[in-house]
Amino acid sequence: MSESVYEQIKDGLGYLKLNKAEECFATLVEQARDDKWDHLQFLARLVDEEVTATRNRRLASRMRFAHLPGRRTLEDFDFDFQPSIDRKLVEDLASLRFVKEGRPVLFLGQPGCGKTHLAVALCTLAVEAGYRGYFASGADMCASIAAAYAEGTFKLKMRTYTGPSVLVIDDVGLVPLDRAAGNAFYQVVNRRYEMGSSTIVTTNRGLPSWGEVFGDSVVAAAILDRLMHRAVVFNIKGPSWRMREHQALAEAVKQ
Repeated sequence: MSESVYEQIKDGLGYLKLNKAEECFATLVEQARDDKWDHLQFLARLVDEEVTATRNRRLASRMRFAHLPGRRTLEDFDFDFQPSIDRKLVEDLASLRFVKEGRPVLFLGQPGCGKTHLAVALCTLAVEAGYRGYFASGADMCASIAAAYAEGTFKLKMRTYTGPSVLVIDDVGLVPLDRAAGNAFYQVVNRRYEMGSSTIVTTNRGLPSWGEVFGDSVVAAAILDRLMHRAVVFNIKGPSWRMREHQALAEAVKQ
């Protein structure tokens, strides 16, 4: 390859903002010479470098948008500690068919039993597969929507919660919500239901007590009506992970 052609291609890659291809161009030229690649082999490697970089960049962008509270995986979940959880059903959810079908997923159980871990792990899988995901606590979501309404940015803020393919609403019922918050919660759930988008909810409150959570039994019934339709529900009966760690630490101190 002549020097002029080399520079022309390299400059063209930069002009087209194919940054990774431009970065590795010289290295691949040398490797092509050493390994005697034909033109198609060289082009395939060059394109593959750019595709990989683009895919990783887009994944990183989706992960930033998702606001997930740390890294959680299904492989890290101790199913033996929570035998009430149907492992096969969780593994079926990991196929992400629930996202394609727009099914809600509800995790019920006491604090510390692994609800959030499973919700985050499923959302992470969806984001890694190319879907948009978003994580928020029920209280934070409602407060954010209320603030947006006061600021005149309600429609824009609603897109944050209605746009993603998977929305995790965490710790519903941990903090009581007033009627305005309950209405905001309903609007998110209802719009996602109408759009056929999947919503994952974690809660430490039994569903019959949601009227108390939202301060309005009618609104609570409307929310549950949409969340429970075609939903996958886990009622986790096991103990708290945090208490197990506390007990283990206490025993270690005694020794």
